[in-house]
Formats: sequence, C-alpha cells, structure tokens
Amino acid sequence: MPVSLNYIFKRTMLSILVILGVIVFSYLLLMLTPGDPAVKWAGNPRGPGAVKAIELARVELGLDKPLYVQIANFIYNFLTGNLGLSIAYKIPVSQVVISGFTATLELILFTYLFSIPLGVWLGLYSAIKRGSRIDSFIQSLSIVLASTPTFWLGSLILLASNTFTGFLPYGRVSSKLVLSTGFTPITGFYLLDSLIQGNIPVFIDALVRIIPPALAISVYPIGVLARVTRTLIAEALLEDYVRAAVAWGIKRETIIRQFVLRSIIPPVIQISGLSFVYSLVDAMVVETVVFGREGLGSILLDSLHKADFRVTLALAVYLTAFYIIVNTLVDIVQATIDPRIRL
Repeated sequence: MPVSLNYIFKRTMLSILVILGVIVFSYLLLMLTPGDPAVKWAGNPRGPGAVKAIELARVELGLDKPLYVQIANFIYNFLTGNLGLSIAYKIPVSQVVISGFTATLELILFTYLFSIPLGVWLGLYSAIKRGSRIDSFIQSLSIVLASTPTFWLGSLILLASNTFTGFLPYGRVSSKLVLSTGFTPITGFYLLDSLIQGNIPVFIDALVRIIPPALAISVYPIGVLARVTRTLIAEALLEDYVRAAVAWGIKRETIIRQFVLRSIIPPVIQISGLSFVYSLVDAMVVETVVFGREGLGSILLDSLHKADFRVTLALAVYLTAFYIIVNTLVDIVQATIDPRIRL
C-alpha cells in the first residue's frame, strides 16, 4: 500500500517548521558572537572616514534594521534562494556553499559505496555464526570501529601512507596534473568529471587521494551497521515463519535471502540515513584538518575567521536542511516499505 499524501504532508510541514526555527536560532547566535561583519565588508577601514564607511556597510548588509526585520529578510532570502554576496569572497553565497558541498558529498558518497555493503555483510555473517568465536570477534570489532575517533584514525592513515608509500594524499587532486591535462570541473565531483572528460590520470589521482579519508570516515557506519544488522538478523532467525521455512526443508541461503534480509531493510535504511548525515559533519573535520581537502569544513572555518556571517548562516541552515530532508526521505521510504511505520 503506497504511503498516504497526508503522512508526506505532515512530515514536510514539520521539517519546514524545524528549518525556520534553526534559521532564527542561528541568526540570533551569530549576532551575539564577537566581530562586526560590517567592518569586513567595508574593507577594515582606518582613518577619519572609517566610522562612516562602516555605517554605510551596515546599511548595505541590512544590519541597521531591527533584529526581527533582519531575521524576516534572511528567511525570505533563503526561501527565494537569494542570500546575497559573500562578505569575504564577494561572490554569491550559494556559489560558495555549493562548491564546498559537492567536494564533501563526493567523499561521503564514495565512503558509503563500500561501508553499507561491508557493514551489512559483517552483521549477517556474525548473526549466522552467533555464539561462535567469529561472532564474538565481529561484535568486538564493530564496537571498536563505531567508537574510533575518525580524526585520530585519519592522522594515522595519513602518516602510514607517507611512511610506507612516500605518497602524501593531501588535497583533492594534484594542481600540476590539473594544469598539465587541462582538467575542468563540471559537476564538482572530480571522479565523475574526470571520467566524463576521459581524463584517466586525474581520475586515478583523485581516487588515490579520496581513499584514505574515506577509510577514516567509514569506520563509524561499518561498526554501527554491523551491530544493528547482527541484532536484527539474529532476532529474525528466531521468528516462527523462519522456523516453519526450515521445517519445510527450504535451503538456508533461500531463507536468508528471501525472508530474513527483506525483513531488515526498513531499519537498515533508517540507520544508514542517520549515519550518512552524521558522517557529513564527521567528514568536514577529517577532510579539512587532516587531509587538507577543500569542502564544507574549510569554508566554515574561513567564514568564521573572516566574520562572513552570510556564509556561516547559510552553512548552518543548509546543513540542517540537508539533515532534515534526508531524515524525512528515509522516513517516507521506510513508511512505503513497512506500513506499520505510519501507525
């Protein structure tokens, strides 16, 4: 039975209300932080005309208006997609955010291409071997993986790569290679863009550089999915319909594939969606601080350092909106697969 429009409407309206609340809270929080964006917009003026230049900048930025008017204007600009120019970069805010978002999203998508299958397989194998030493080992391993600090692991991977191979996976792609091959980003996903252009050297270089941070980020989703999948499958194997299938002489592989795995799809989708959004914030730290990759993390640090409140606000709102959208889509997909979720 398809999910009802009423359920979709309720989830969408709730998501919109949460996003609006985040906009108001983020704006109020940034206005209370030290630093005057008008000074940066005016070019850090000095001398007798500095005060007047700053006042003019406040008018241009709309900071001279009452706080509730500023918030209302920002909400309107956000809904219309016109957040103005970045104070630091002097280009549209949306362009700044999108350039960083594509870099970070490429890293996370690449990470989850192998994290989800590996985590589910570990959980499945552990559940089949439940009570054995292999089961105990996989359960212990999943706890360690889910608890390992990605920042620390990323540093170890970077050090190991430089020590044993002599290659430092720093940045997204070699600038010399980009210039020599004439590589031009199209979608912002370097792996995809290099394949579209048939630029194999850039593809290999980008692939080699994305693997180390992806390995560091992957430990959390692999550990979580392994634990959750193991628990779900172990419980499903004790269900009456599974026992009946065994009594009828159906092969174990068929029972697991046709019945057990299908029953765990909704919760696995939910856990994967929540882990995906968590990894977005995780990747912002690893990619920027450890591997020196441009992305949302570098843009956030730069906007805070340069008092670029427009970019900072946009990042806070867009990240929240992304989290809510992913969570809402996961709930809708889950409700479509399992009608009990709507009850």
